[in-house]
Amino acid sequence: MKTVIKAGAVLGTVALLAGCSTNYNVAEVSAMADQGGAFASALHKRYIERAEFENNEGDWPSVGFFNSRAEMAAMGNAPEVQMTSDRNLKVDVSAIDSAYATLSAALKTNAPQAAPDACARAQTWFEHWMEQSAEGHQPADIATARAGYETAISECKGDMMPMAKPMEKPMAEMPGSFIIYFDHNSAELTSVSKFVLGIAASAGKGAHAARANLIGFADRSGNSAYNLALSQKRTQAVAKALSALGMSSAQSSVGETNLQVMTADGVREGQNRRVEIIFQR
Repeated sequence: MKTVIKAGAVLGTVALLAGCSTNYNVAEVSAMADQGGAFASALHKRYIERAEFENNEGDWPSVGFFNSRAEMAAMGNAPEVQMTSDRNLKVDVSAIDSAYATLSAALKTNAPQAAPDACARAQTWFEHWMEQSAEGHQPADIATARAGYETAISECKGDMMPMAKPMEKPMAEMPGSFIIYFDHNSAELTSVSKFVLGIAASAGKGAHAARANLIGFADRSGNSAYNLALSQKRTQAVAKALSALGMSSAQSSVGETNLQVMTADGVREGQNRRVEIIFQR
């Protein structure tokens, strides 16, 4: 076993491991029981392989890096793929940048669940490729790591892209009130009234209204008892039309009270001869 530490790699790797608990005992981490899923377990195994390689090289900072990531994976916390900006790359820089994009995209699909070992090999070989590139003086090891990644990434594929969580449709607001006007002393719906009722029913359905509340009114051209009965007939006419359009309703009638336009008794006023439609959930 070599005992010379690669001095050029120490500073960069120390920065990478700053703030982390670094474990150099490869055998101990290798023997840990896996607590995560298939992908985390595969990462545990494959990071151990990278740590053992660096252990044989005598590169203790890299041993610590890969072994600590193996430990995280064994505990069920699959490490995210290392960013290219974490390494001072010297060799294959453009290829590594492209590989990072490809690998990151694959890991965002269900590929880690469908092909856990292939994706774990792709991730660990990629990080080993970056580590060798940052050292930049062992062409054979760089080529081996790159080949390992390229073989693994071709197998790191899922059978579907992740499905986006469907956005909940915002509940449509209740439409404002609609008013149906009537001719003098009449409860018959005019052609204009029927047109407005069609629009009202469509609006109520579009807002998923449970029902329409109908309030009938009359002007003051007759006596109060007659006007109350007339407002009831008008409400019933609107309710029947809405029912035919697929909308249920609740009815109330108030005769010549609550005038839209204030008038003296006995005065005809078209705006007071009406039925108001108010939708509710």
